[in-house]
Amino acid sequence: MNFPLSQSALSTILDCIGNRRFAIVGDVILDHYVYGRAERLSAEAPIPILDAESESYHLGGAANVANNLFALGEGASLYSVVGRDDGGHRFLRILGDSGESEQFVVMDPERKTTVKQRWIADGRQIARADFETRAQIDDALRERMLADLMANLAQTDAVILEDYDKGVLGPELIGEIVAAAREQGVITLVDPKLDNFFAYQGVTVFKPNLREASAALGRTVGPTAGDVEACCRELQERLRCENVVLTLSKDGVALLDRAGNFGMLPAMIRFVHDAAGAGDTVVSVLASAMAAGASLQEAVTLANLAGGVICEKVGVQPVTVDEIRHALGYFADGVA
Repeated sequence: MNFPLSQSALSTILDCIGNRRFAIVGDVILDHYVYGRAERLSAEAPIPILDAESESYHLGGAANVANNLFALGEGASLYSVVGRDDGGHRFLRILGDSGESEQFVVMDPERKTTVKQRWIADGRQIARADFETRAQIDDALRERMLADLMANLAQTDAVILEDYDKGVLGPELIGEIVAAAREQGVITLVDPKLDNFFAYQGVTVFKPNLREASAALGRTVGPTAGDVEACCRELQERLRCENVVLTLSKDGVALLDRAGNFGMLPAMIRFVHDAAGAGDTVVSVLASAMAAGASLQEAVTLANLAGGVICEKVGVQPVTVDEIRHALGYFADGVA
């Protein structure tokens, strides 16, 4: 595959990003951070006591992909389910303030909103608690979500399926969405987890990470080019998907396109503060670049740069076009 690519061509694609419409379907998470100091140990158990000083709430899961698209200047509609609880109400308030697109998040009184609560002491996470329901949503919710999506699909440039194994996406809904998108010529991109890993038959781009791919295939996939290529080809064959993009953490990213061309790019990171949210950033930029007319190779290169930018930030934050452009200039020798 022809790597590296022209810096000027990538810059032109960045100029074209923005003002398109995306549908994100999948599991949402409310991230709750509690910050403070831990200078004492508990008398009740051998654990630190957090003297809490502040807290913050952020949109996670599929909602973080929407936030990333908003930051890129795109329109993003979210299709998901939260509980009719404090977490769900808070989630919807934050979502309403985050972007201008119409949102389609339904409240289910039978579910808990997924809340990840993290305790941070002096910049270091010392504990985490998850509150959630992982059961599949019922048929009525599935049909309502599908109807909402179908009403807007003709005006959508791409559908992104964000699966965190929390119960919103199941095999039936996945198959219905992919078939409807294919019928209308809308590209589909998938960020999978394990429960539905092989349910995403026929999608445009399938984007697992190396750990997820290893678990799904039942073997350890090493970071060597031979192992990674064999993994990508097996996934493409079993899923009958057009393209596979495999993120490799510190080793960068690999891709296998519809024509059978394989390639790898090294990670483009100056320093790492926090890798949280990098996968969401990668799929967001990948989708945005492809909707702007980029080839898969060009889109993966820009997404790889964006993944490096997010690793330089602390906490889950979006990446802007200007930040990707700056990274493109910094790593010019690697892409031009």
